[in-house]
Amino acid sequence: MMWRSQNRENERGAVLLTTLLLMTVMAALAVAIMDDIRFSIKREVGVQMSEQIDWYMLGGEDFARNWLADNTAGDTSGLNQILLLGEPIVFPLDDDGSIQIQAKDGRNCYNVNRLSAPKIKEQTRAELAQLFRYMEFDNFQAESFAARIQDWVDGDTIPEQGGAEDLTYTSQNPPYHAANTMMVDISELRSIEGVSQEQYLKMKPLLCTVPDANMNKINLNTLEPEQWPLLALLLGNTDAVSPEAQKAAQAVIALRPLAGYASTEAVWALPVIEDLKLKGAGKNMTAVKTDMVDLVIQVQMSQEMDLAGAGQTRRQMVRFALGAENGVELVARRNAF
Repeated sequence: MMWRSQNRENERGAVLLTTLLLMTVMAALAVAIMDDIRFSIKREVGVQMSEQIDWYMLGGEDFARNWLADNTAGDTSGLNQILLLGEPIVFPLDDDGSIQIQAKDGRNCYNVNRLSAPKIKEQTRAELAQLFRYMEFDNFQAESFAARIQDWVDGDTIPEQGGAEDLTYTSQNPPYHAANTMMVDISELRSIEGVSQEQYLKMKPLLCTVPDANMNKINLNTLEPEQWPLLALLLGNTDAVSPEAQKAAQAVIALRPLAGYASTEAVWALPVIEDLKLKGAGKNMTAVKTDMVDLVIQVQMSQEMDLAGAGQTRRQMVRFALGAENGVELVARRNAF
């Protein structure tokens, strides 16, 4: 009898143990299934939010195109004022989200792709080196940075004096090649030998990339005070920094009327410009209105709009050419960081 009682107790213990094991396995499976469902929901919400941001981006782009068309149809002084002010246009979305559109003159910068033209490479390298001197780089840095940028964008593999080609870049870790073609974005400067983050941030406000080898016409009515080196480059020679050209460039910006200059002739008639005895030199590279506008469109969706519990922010750079056959033409679109 004792043996049968003990056997039944062992059977009950085995059943209990089996039941507990089955419950543990079922609980683990339930947790895994719930995690998978939760992950699938987050992924689906993320996809939906990404698609929604795409539509918001397109909406902001369409608004910008129509807004530019309205502001370039007649007098462009209003557009100049908006570009100079630099304040973003903000459209609020539900639950604290927003669309921000910030515009700037796309011509008030030195096009580094100008250095890709082989017939004028000496001239363009001297121009860029001079611009670097106005940025307060020393003479050695100015010459070497100009040479290395030229080696990066020109089509050959022969380094300029002080420059860098494949032999320099393939010895890096990891190794890579010089582009030997026009830059797509000015951030490529960080790939150039010797350009540190600090130096890049110093160069970035005055340099840009345009998909041609032409020199930008500087808009005198949207030139910001810190952008005076772009105008000084046109007013002086490329042999050495000219204090007179610097003073004149800063004066042109400081003396600018609220409505802007009516013409480039009005600027070249200023006493501070006449004292330089330029005889019209550089005037053809300036303008009083722009033909290119760069916009940064930023879409921000708050945590409340994101069921996954994390908001999203995306920035995109859009470039419009003004005065085209269609009035306003989209020429570039890429993510901005």
